[in-house]
Amino acid sequence: MFLKISYFIFAIATIIISCPSALAEMGCIPDTQQGMGALGRIEPRSRVIKLSHNAGPEGARVEQLLFQEADQVKSGQTLAILSDQRKKTAEVETARARVKVLQAQREIEHAARVFNKREHVRYQSLKHDSATSISLAEAKRLAFEQSDINVKRLSAEIALAQSEVKVKEVELNNMHIVAPINGTILKIYARPGERIGDKSVLEMADLTELDAVAEVYESDLLRVKVGQSACVHAVGFKRVYNAQVREVGFLVRKNDLNDTDPLTDRDNRIIEVRLTLESEAVTELQHQIFRQVKIRIIP
Repeated sequence: MFLKISYFIFAIATIIISCPSALAEMGCIPDTQQGMGALGRIEPRSRVIKLSHNAGPEGARVEQLLFQEADQVKSGQTLAILSDQRKKTAEVETARARVKVLQAQREIEHAARVFNKREHVRYQSLKHDSATSISLAEAKRLAFEQSDINVKRLSAEIALAQSEVKVKEVELNNMHIVAPINGTILKIYARPGERIGDKSVLEMADLTELDAVAEVYESDLLRVKVGQSACVHAVGFKRVYNAQVREVGFLVRKNDLNDTDPLTDRDNRIIEVRLTLESEAVTELQHQIFRQVKIRIIP
């Protein structure tokens, strides 16, 4: 009986060793030498998005925050309002009022042009027997031409004023920090009354899908293929998580992550490889964004 059990265990072990993909299905063994080891990090698939202002080189201050850290937001929702909103609103209203004034002036000039044209045509058709009548006909012609010039000038001014309205509306819209995606507010850097610095107003991300981003040595790149299985773990994790290679990067650069081993080479050239984490990892790891992890890709 003992021999049968031993033989069964040996057979299972042989299958796992000979079929690396079975590791992903039965649970990874991260500390083995099988596959390619790499350091990595936990990251939202949407990436972490930094939201700042576009209020000009002088910067701006936050007037109002409509959400707090950890709040869920929808795409298109206003997250914060900047301090120059009232000023920009007044500028928009002034620009719109100027357009209305110019349009009213053009209507008056248009009516004058219609009248002057009718008078000009009428005087042209009359028989001119004296210098006075000729002079009057000339005056009617000049009045019509001046009205026509005034209408064209006002039309050009209206077009320019409407362009100014659009510019002012854009500046007003820049006073609102708007969510570009559905997601969660991760960190707020500027609160009401504070000037917006280099770190932006806030950071947000969609935490419903998480990736593991592995820094794979360039010498190992040819061994990495989309669809390969992998395992992800770190000290303190409840368990080892399964993952699958989804994207292989294009840029070779220096590594950002360093191992705790003092003998590890800290100046390697790497390529980022993005792996899709299993769905169970989302709820368990969404509070560990950018956590350094160890990844083993199974060839």
